[in-house]
Amino acid sequence: TFTVLTLAKDQSFVFNLMVIFISGLVIWGLEKLFPFEKEWLTGWDWGLDIGYYLVNYGIKIIAIATLSYLGNLTHSTIEWFPTFLPYQVQVILALLIIDFFLYWVHRISHMIPWMWNLHSIHHSSERLYFLNGEKRHALHQILEGGPGILVCFAIGVPSNVLSTTLAFLAVNMFLQHTNLNYRAGFFKKIFCVAELHRWHHRQDYYDAQVNYGACFAIWDYIFRTSFDSSLSKNALGKVGIKEEPEYPRTYIKQFLRGFRIE
Repeated sequence: TFTVLTLAKDQSFVFNLMVIFISGLVIWGLEKLFPFEKEWLTGWDWGLDIGYYLVNYGIKIIAIATLSYLGNLTHSTIEWFPTFLPYQVQVILALLIIDFFLYWVHRISHMIPWMWNLHSIHHSSERLYFLNGEKRHALHQILEGGPGILVCFAIGVPSNVLSTTLAFLAVNMFLQHTNLNYRAGFFKKIFCVAELHRWHHRQDYYDAQVNYGACFAIWDYIFRTSFDSSLSKNALGKVGIKEEPEYPRTYIKQFLRGFRIE
């Protein structure tokens, strides 16, 4: 059987957590030295965003452990995933699967009112920095990440491959939301970097309907939701939700706001 306890003993899992933690510290330090926007260096939301990160990454860990346990218990997992390929290739394939579903759930969340109520929490931040990439309603975290993870387990993606995949996504979320003034160059054609994702957080709801991708930029190119401009800092303007300037500022109130209970 595969439980949370045995998952924590997995060397690759512990290593992945260390990579996430160290990456966060490095990116935080670089933000201090080379900020994209100096006004985003400080804010009231540190504690709130740390809480979101712990809750939502915990949900991912529990999901991996639960599905692995059930898969071993029932022996029903179909082994369609090419485990004979190099480990790095397996991670890339798992990333593509999960990212495809992340893209579509994200995009649909901007179209269906009840899903937007849940997703609006992520857009309520009035500054962008490395830590608020995981700022999501717990239910939306499940809705957004669940389909891709379920498909991965259904086709037999090994749990250690999935753990590394989620770690890669976690670091990418740091870089996607970072307040670091960097230029991705060619990599902007491949990954959904901060230069692209900042446009998605523009304060006006209608301006923000671009660049839905979580990791790879390919889905935005294929489904024609890609947007970029060389006038990034001047044209970006403020981030957040213009329509709701008094958005709740505590975890509980935001959780209830997701269900439109205020």
